[in-house]
Amino acid sequence: MSMINIASVNPAKIEAVKEVLEDYAFLHPLDLKYLVVSSGVSEQPIGLGQISMGARFRAENSFSNCDYSIGLESGLINIPYSGLFADMCACSVYDGERHYIGFSEGFRIPDNIVKIVLEENLDLSEATKKAGLTNEEKIGNGKGIINILSGGRFLREEQIKRSLQMALIELENPGFYR
Repeated sequence: MSMINIASVNPAKIEAVKEVLEDYAFLHPLDLKYLVVSSGVSEQPIGLGQISMGARFRAENSFSNCDYSIGLESGLINIPYSGLFADMCACSVYDGERHYIGFSEGFRIPDNIVKIVLEENLDLSEATKKAGLTNEEKIGNGKGIINILSGGRFLREEQIKRSLQMALIELENPGFYR
């Protein structure tokens, strides 16, 4: 049995992790525990370094009485040479010694929302609401801004899933990485 701590109580993250882990027989049977832990980074991480660090810290801070812990962190990255920002998710699966890291695809955040985030020090949920794209308080706990911008074609959960799937590639294939 794999005892796995997930460093989140966010419904979108929980559902994504549960769905992904069902496809990985080497981890079965599963015993999942959901924890509230600090990311050690700002409420709205900006930059690949902060996003990666947040995922790693969440995984480390939730590693207790388990085989693996999973940390997820979404944030904004500045696209080099463009002045534009994209949203992406990082995942760290931690076994007490090693971090197995994965990233999701990214999508561009509208400039007016980025401006609100940067100038008013708001997180993406708050900025999206302030810009009038949603009335939800915590859009990141549900379908996410990706759902609004894609006309309902994509869910935040899919982005979270992808980051975990990418992290599990290394864990599932240790011979290729050691």
